Amino acid sequence: MRTAIEKRFSGAHVKARAWSPLILSLPLIGVLLGCEGEAKVEQENVRPVKAVVVGAAERDRMLTYSGVVRPRIESAVGFRVAGKIVQRLVNVGDRIEIGQVIARLDDTDLKLAEGSAKAALASARTRRDVAIENFERARTLLPKAFIAKATFDARKNEMDAAVGAFDAAEAQLSQAINAVGYATLRADKAGIVTAVRAEPGQVVNAGTPVIALAGASETEIAIAVPEQDVSRLTAGQPVDLTLWAGPGLTLKGSIREISAQADPESRTYAVRATVHEPPASIRLGMTASVLIKVQDATASVVVPLTSVTDIGGDTVVFVVEPGSRVVRRTPVTLAAAAPEGVRIARGLQPGDIVVTAGVQFLRDGMRVRLAADVEQRASNAKSPHVK
Repeated sequence: MRTAIEKRFSGAHVKARAWSPLILSLPLIGVLLGCEGEAKVEQENVRPVKAVVVGAAERDRMLTYSGVVRPRIESAVGFRVAGKIVQRLVNVGDRIEIGQVIARLDDTDLKLAEGSAKAALASARTRRDVAIENFERARTLLPKAFIAKATFDARKNEMDAAVGAFDAAEAQLSQAINAVGYATLRADKAGIVTAVRAEPGQVVNAGTPVIALAGASETEIAIAVPEQDVSRLTAGQPVDLTLWAGPGLTLKGSIREISAQADPESRTYAVRATVHEPPASIRLGMTASVLIKVQDATASVVVPLTSVTDIGGDTVVFVVEPGSRVVRRTPVTLAAAAPEGVRIARGLQPGDIVVTAGVQFLRDGMRVRLAADVEQRASNAKSPHVK
């Protein structure tokens, strides 16, 4: 007879043999369940996305800037002498012609100075005439030895001094007469009054601005161009101009001047565009739109702005591989804005499939689902036979 211990071990052995097939099948079941889970996860990770096939960027592109109508020359006009303003004859917005009176000063003191200068000139003329007569007399007496040589020399010096004093008095009278004329401020060029800076009753110094006069000869549009675009502009380059007050009218112009130094605050460059044949409706200070066509040699493709994102400080887009339909994070270099999105200088080629929506939910290597016609368009775009 078997002992109790042998019976116990025998029973345990039988039970172990009964459970052995189940235990051996557990790893296989786990593998099958794992594969099924992975397939399910992989199926769940196939994300439908919106994508476009990028095309080659046009080399010609339009730069658009807002500008202000300005005169080419704007002068601060003032009196050439000091005095009290008694009359101002123009107002802001008036068109004035050459020689038109702008303002007048009280010329009382100036006329008194003119009278004094006339009297000084008369006195100098008398002294000059007397000195000339004395010299002529001495020149006659010297050969006869009636006067000494020293006396002759003294008479000659007196005559020279009197002639010099007369010339100085004559010049001072001319200055006094001019000063009286300067009391009337006249326009030396045609233009438009853009500002009034002095009023009647005000005492002004010589050169103090009374009005600001914009020359009527040329009208320009002043714009501010950022530093990334200023290198594409040249003097004489044609531009198209549109006034916001008259959007249906397109004017022709050309770039006249490009500043050599950027503004220290805005870091933009001042550019002036001359308006060819400005219409009568144009007014100084109006807002205008300036369109300039430039050649862009850096941008290769254009993508929608929603395609671009920032990951870890890098500017990237997600490109879909046509065969595997897997997205790849692709660093790109931006060139400039475009009407249909943003221009890409480096990183993409025409025909690439770029995700345009939901890029923040993608990761490198994720499978996606595309529209049926996207891959066909990508194949056509990269084909050398398709224009």
